[in-house]
Formats: sequence, C-alpha cells, structure tokens
Amino acid sequence: MASGLEESATLALNARVKQMAKDGLTVFNFTAGELPCDTPEYIRNYVTGKLDQNKYTAVNGLPQLREDIAKYARNFYNQGWIKTENVVVCPSVKPGIWASVTATLNPGDEIILPTPTWVSYKHIVHIAGLKLVQTRLSDNFDLDIDDIKSKITGKTKAILLNSPQNPTGAIYSQEKINQLVTLSNENNITVISDEIYSKLVFDPVFKPVSSFDFNNLIILDGFSKSQALTGWRIGFIIAPENIAKACTKILSHVMGNASIISQYAAIAALEKDNKPVMFKELEANLEFACNKLNEIKKIKYVKPSGAFYIFLDIREMTQESLKWCEDLLQKKGVALVPGEAFDAPGFARMSFSADPEIIAQGLDLLKEYTEENYA
Repeated sequence: MASGLEESATLALNARVKQMAKDGLTVFNFTAGELPCDTPEYIRNYVTGKLDQNKYTAVNGLPQLREDIAKYARNFYNQGWIKTENVVVCPSVKPGIWASVTATLNPGDEIILPTPTWVSYKHIVHIAGLKLVQTRLSDNFDLDIDDIKSKITGKTKAILLNSPQNPTGAIYSQEKINQLVTLSNENNITVISDEIYSKLVFDPVFKPVSSFDFNNLIILDGFSKSQALTGWRIGFIIAPENIAKACTKILSHVMGNASIISQYAAIAALEKDNKPVMFKELEANLEFACNKLNEIKKIKYVKPSGAFYIFLDIREMTQESLKWCEDLLQKKGVALVPGEAFDAPGFARMSFSADPEIIAQGLDLLKEYTEENYA
C-alpha cells in the first residue's frame, strides 16, 4: 500500500526551505500554504483559560463545537438539513477526507478528481484502495463537464472537488457547478467538497460548491487557513448521519478525538463566525504580486479568485518545472512549488501569503532569473 506513496511535496519543500534559512541562507519562501501571522490573540486567550480541560473527548468532537459548526454551516452553505448529528470533528481536513472516502466507497470504486489538484488527494485515494480517475480543468481552471461526463462508468461513485482550489486559486463557475449537479444527481454520484479555502475569496459573487443542490453531498472544512491555525490541526466533516457515524467509527480506531485544545480554538473562531484573519492584507498582496508578475514576460497566469496561490505558467521556458524550480532556488534563493506536485508540469505554485517586502524582492529575483536564463 505504501509503495505508491510520496511525502507531501509542499510540506517537504517548506521544511527544506526553513532549514536553509536556519543554515544562514537567504531564501524567499513562496511555498507555504498558511498565513504568515500568529494565531489570533482572541483565540489564544480563550484557549489559555481552558488548559484545565485535558481529557479525552467524544471521537466526533465536543458537543458545543459540533452544535456551533452545525449552526455556522447551515447558514454559510445554506443547507437546512445540517444538524449536530451530521458533524464529525477531526484533526485537520486530511483525515476527514480519508475517513469520508473510506466510509462512502468500497475498494475498487472509482473517484473522479479534476486536475491540477492538491498533492495529497491522489495519495489519500490510493490509501483507501480506490481507483483514481483524473479529469482536466479548462484553460482558466474551471470544471470541464464534458471531460467529467466522458470518464463516468458504472464504477464511478464520487467526485472530489476543491473550490477555491489549491494550487490554482480558481473558483468553479456557478454555470459549471449547476451542470455538475445535474450530472452527479443523474448518476447517483457523491460529491465530496473540500471547502478549506471558502472563507478566503476575492470574488463578491462566490457561491460555495456545498451550497448547491447535490443529492449526495459530503462537506469537508476547517479553520487552518482562515484562522492561522495550521499547526493546531482542526477540521470537520459534514455528512448524512449514517456516513457521519461511519466516519466516527473509522477515526475512533486510527486517531481518536482531535486535540481538545484545538477544539476550543475552533469554538473561539466560530464565536466570530470564522471570519478570516489578514483578509485585506491578502487582497492587497494579490494585487501587488500580480503587478510585479506582469513585468515578467516569460510567465503567464490566471488571476486567482480565492485562497492565496498564483499558479504560474512557465511553459514558455520549460515543461520540466521540477528542474526549473530547483535551479531558481539554487541560483536566486526563490522557492516555488513545482507543478509536478500537482500533476501539472510546466507550472509552479506561488503563495502570496507573505510580507509585501518579501514578495517584492522575491519577484524581482524571479524576473532576473528569467531574463538571465531565458532571454
């Protein structure tokens, strides 16, 4: 089972870059999928008052947190069916995805995954013993419904979505999602929607995938990205009650409950409706980074509508983005994630979740690199 697995490329690269910095090298790190700030003070203060709470909780989470999540999700996703019984708290979204596909599908079942895609999805599918079927996204990273339709077979049981998307920052259009609603409902396909970036959106008409009328829907979400809680590892599953119970059973044997302190951090976040931290700063960073990128002739990109990533099209220079990113890191100290990590050679992911001065210096060096090596 482990023979087909690779370490998460994004986590491994981020760790390497941090070690380079510790060794005294100057590195402009655009690899991290997290906010550059500390966890908000109001969350830290709330949790400090809960340090006497240190015993096991129910596997599916503290009752108060599950109630709070259900209330929040009913409103945010406009899904009146969501109740406390549908909520399972888990130690980050990753195990939530694994528990969801394990509880819903049988080994050998097919699950569709639009690509480019986050590094861990295909490995989670592999661990669960499922057959991965990848479909392409359009040139502007929207769903390609025709391609999805062509890949559906009698064994297709689910489709795994992420919008806003990692690595592209794109959000799927309402037109394409509505078409997917019809397609999935007609074929009795479960839609598993990873909504971890759904609070980090720059498009005023954004509508979460999980707010559409899918007959079979599982929602994954959490607090890591919007609340600078990545290291706290706290997420949740929302699913029909029978699936929620199955997920709880699975997690009970593998992980048990999420950290109780992290659960209290989530309660504090929900007291402020999970409003994102540093949103205005991120929005300003995006505009600044795009203006800098516009000065680099060899790089193209589709301006993202959410998350904190820009997916750089470097195909005018190379299709081998792994070697390109390695050379850029060695020569200029600029760290990007190669597109191969997302099954998209010829691209590189840049996080604009960084100090503006770092963005300015790093992109100036990126421009230098392209001009010196690909004039």
